[in-house]
Amino acid sequence: MTPGTDHLAYAPQSVPHPGETLQETLDELGIPQADLARRTGLSTKHINQVIRGTAALSPDTALRLERATGVPAGFWNSLEAAYRTQEIREEEDQKLAQRVDWLSNFPLAELVRLQVLPSREKSLDNLLRLLQWFGVTEPDVAEDLWRSYRTAFRRSTVLSADDYATATWLRLAEHRARDRATQPYDKAALTALLPRLRALTLEDQRVWAEELPQMCATAGVAVVFAPALPKTRVSGATRWLTPDKVMVALSDRFKKDDQFWFSFFHELGHVLLHGKRLTFMDDSDNLSSAHGHEDPAEDEANGFAANTLIPPSHAADYQQLRAKPMPFTRIEVFAHAIGIAPGIVVGRLQHDGALQWKHGHDLKRTVTLT
Repeated sequence: MTPGTDHLAYAPQSVPHPGETLQETLDELGIPQADLARRTGLSTKHINQVIRGTAALSPDTALRLERATGVPAGFWNSLEAAYRTQEIREEEDQKLAQRVDWLSNFPLAELVRLQVLPSREKSLDNLLRLLQWFGVTEPDVAEDLWRSYRTAFRRSTVLSADDYATATWLRLAEHRARDRATQPYDKAALTALLPRLRALTLEDQRVWAEELPQMCATAGVAVVFAPALPKTRVSGATRWLTPDKVMVALSDRFKKDDQFWFSFFHELGHVLLHGKRLTFMDDSDNLSSAHGHEDPAEDEANGFAANTLIPPSHAADYQQLRAKPMPFTRIEVFAHAIGIAPGIVVGRLQHDGALQWKHGHDLKRTVTLT
C-alpha cells in the first residue's frame, strides 16, 4: 500500500447529518420533538433545525441530548464532526476537480510503476492520492513549497517541467528514508565509518547496496536509493528529517560507479560539514563544476568527496598518473594501491582533463537502482 493514500480506499462517499440519527433515536424512544425540546430546554424550532440538518449540533446540545436520551454526548459530537468534515470535503473536491490537469506535469507512468498511483488516469481520485503522497493540501500549496526549495538552491523560482519530476524523486526518497530505522545521529561514529564506506567501492553492487545503508544507519544516516526519473538531473540529496536522523538519497542518473560514489561522499560532506537545518539537492552542475559555486557549501562538499576518495596523502602519485594515465593498467595499479575502484580514478582523471571522456569506460561499473 502506498504511504499516505490507503485511507482513500475506505473514505465514505456520503455521511448522513446527525439529525437523521436523532430522529431515529426519538422514534425508538417514543419522544416527540416538542417533548425533547422541553426535556433539553431548547426551542422546538431549534430541535427541528437540528433534525433537518440546517442547524449544527453543538457540544452544548450534545450534552443536553445525552441527559435527555441516554445516548453519550461523544456519539453526537462524532456524528456532527463527521458530517461537517464531509461537507467541507465535498466542497474541496469540487474545487480540486477543476485541477486534475495538474497531473499532466508528473511522470505518471513512473508513479504507477512505483505504486504511488493505481493508473495514469487524470482523475480526482488520483489527484487526491498524489496530494496526500506529497503531504500537501492542494496544487498551489505544493508549487509554493517547491519554489521555496528553488530559492534555497539559488535557482530561478519559475517552475519548469523537471521540477515536478525532481519533487517526485525527492518525495519518494523521503518516504523510503522515514521508513528506514536508524540510530541517533552521531558525527564521530559517521566519521569513523569513512574508511569502511570507502572500501565498499571495491565491492559489487549486490554487496554495497545492502551494506552501505546498514552501516550508515548505525550513525543516524538513512541512506536510500531512488532511481533517476525522466527529466531529472538530480544525483543526490541531503535532508535532515529530525535532529537525530538525516536522509542521504542517491540516484543512478549517470549509471556509473564513479559518479555514484562521488555523489555519495559529496552528500556525506554536507552531513558532516553543514548545518542540520539545511537541505541540499545536488545535480550534475553541483558535482562537476570546475569553477566556484555561488553556494560555497557545494565546493566544500566536492572537496570532501574528492579528498575522501583520493586522499591528499596520495596526491603526488596521482599527479604522476595524471601526467601519464595510459596504458590503463597504470590506472588499475594506482586504484589497487590506494584501495578504491578503478572506475573512480577514471572519473577523476576525466574530470581533471587528463583523460578524454570516451576513454576508460570499461573500467567503470554500471549502477542501476530500483
